[in-house]
Amino acid sequence: MRTRMDSCACRPGRRIVGSQRRVTSEELGIGFAVHRAQEWVAARWPGATVTGVIDIDVALSSGVIRTDGVTSSVAQRGGRRPDYLLIAESPGSEDGFHYAVVECKGTKAWRYGLDQMASACVQLRGVAVASRQPPGLAVGTVLADDRVRCRALELYPGHRGRHEPGTSAVELPEPFEDFAEVHVERETFERTVHVDIDAQVPLSAENLVRAGTQASWASLADFAGNDYAFQRWAPPVFRANLDRDAQARPQRVERRTRGGLDVVGVRNLITLPGGELEVVFGLAAEVDEALADRDADRVIEAQRRVAGRRAQEGDAARREPGDDVTAVSDDGAVLMLIPR
Repeated sequence: MRTRMDSCACRPGRRIVGSQRRVTSEELGIGFAVHRAQEWVAARWPGATVTGVIDIDVALSSGVIRTDGVTSSVAQRGGRRPDYLLIAESPGSEDGFHYAVVECKGTKAWRYGLDQMASACVQLRGVAVASRQPPGLAVGTVLADDRVRCRALELYPGHRGRHEPGTSAVELPEPFEDFAEVHVERETFERTVHVDIDAQVPLSAENLVRAGTQASWASLADFAGNDYAFQRWAPPVFRANLDRDAQARPQRVERRTRGGLDVVGVRNLITLPGGELEVVFGLAAEVDEALADRDADRVIEAQRRVAGRRAQEGDAARREPGDDVTAVSDDGAVLMLIPR
């Protein structure tokens, strides 16, 4: 879900600064999460209505929750726990109520939100209600660039020992059974396709290969800090998931491995006892240059040459203490550790 705010609506928000900004941000994140959770409860249990949102620490401190004469135990199951416990009145259920947990996340970086959702999944499993794992919803809110964007992740545990899958199985179309190889013409790389494997519709094997290859090359460009090449190859949804400020990226540098391979990438300097360690995440220079050209043939040929040189890198002279260490992959990615 994405919501763009017009300039008039943004002006009051820009006046919120300092500590008040942190407080307001947290309150907004909680508000979005609870609102989304109420919609989720209504969809999950038709006819159910959320009647209570309880801070999980309050529920855990007493060990029980009491609702309209019904008492249920609340216990922590691990070292981490979610933020809130939702109570939904449901006349058609066994005891008249359903319980769910909610974890609220918030950030200003869309990519960091992915890490937050992974952490939230662990937290959703952190409590038991009435000796059972309640279903849970993690909601991550991103407030940046005059936009409010949200992710939602559902935890769908088994109910009384019976597993209830949250999604239906996807049947593969016939082409996947009939052909062992997919030949993709070069010109097909000039256009970007949208592939949705959750739509449960037949997929073109050619489109699937093209989308996967383009995403792979975009990931390589992003790894080495080549933002121009990343923007050229990345599908729109990929660009949204890896949204970042290009000006904040680490410095791009050129290096040469002990085996004579030219490398271009981003540089990070780590201070250690006794000196510094330069870490370079990069690409073979010819692969980096080919990606910027958007020439599929050139990229594939550059990667082929680099793959052929991996043995040469491994045959470099024996390393001495203090020498740099290099790892080169078949697709042209390079990791260098250089003591300073």
